[in-house]
Amino acid sequence: MSSNLACVGLAVDDSRDLGFLVDRAMAAAYVVGTFDGVEVRRWQGQSGAALVLGWQGRDVVDLLPTFAATVGGAVADCRLINESVASAALVDSNGEQLTAMAFEAEQYRQMRSMNAPVAGAVRITALGVSVQIHADATAFALSPDSLLDRSADPAEEAPAHYIERGFSWPPRVASESFISHGIFGDPTQSTAHARLSGLVLSARHRVCELTGQGFSVARVRTVGFEADLCLSDSEHPTVPQPDNIVSGTVFLAAAVDAAELADTRQHKRSVFSRRRSSD
Repeated sequence: MSSNLACVGLAVDDSRDLGFLVDRAMAAAYVVGTFDGVEVRRWQGQSGAALVLGWQGRDVVDLLPTFAATVGGAVADCRLINESVASAALVDSNGEQLTAMAFEAEQYRQMRSMNAPVAGAVRITALGVSVQIHADATAFALSPDSLLDRSADPAEEAPAHYIERGFSWPPRVASESFISHGIFGDPTQSTAHARLSGLVLSARHRVCELTGQGFSVARVRTVGFEADLCLSDSEHPTVPQPDNIVSGTVFLAAAVDAAELADTRQHKRSVFSRRRSSD
């Protein structure tokens, strides 16, 4: 199992290493804006690895590892459901809902300051914390990873109503399927984890400039969207290939290209600049 940081080549061994990493990232990060007294900065390397950092006084109050993902779909009714997790409907070009997602919002401080839902194109990063790679859709369909209930016993006798209706047993998920855990249950406890299975469209190996650590990025298509799936070298030393199926648990981070958020960012940045110039 990989840490979120390791998935983008930013793995650390302890809190001391994390401090060194933050110091190096902060030195090269740019200011996004200041929200409720917290200065938000973003570091992003040529590899695409990125960190969103909240800075207050001399302390980093939060950080989010992510990636310079490209647009992979569109969201509607995107709103915060707890401190930093947002929920949204993934929609098609006609506004029809395709699926729903909970994700760690890269712009959660901006969204909180707006206190209103947003919509727009979305850039989705999937950090592959516990995923498997299968040769193709056929191999995936035959594997335990495709079982809807991963603890199910394929040798167990099917229920009568499954037999009567000709359903296969045990139930399996498709090679392009998506279940967002944070959509269900108490929103205050929602996280950005999801079960994702998807088709690899392309993939490349990258090296993070801050650490020299390698990671792979696969463009993956699943139900309702495409995402940039990041995999640590320690767990996945071989780069995925087109037509592979990746499946497992991912941590989702996303940014929405919404005009309202852009206006908020520019406003907050100008306010921050005026404050600094008057100090």
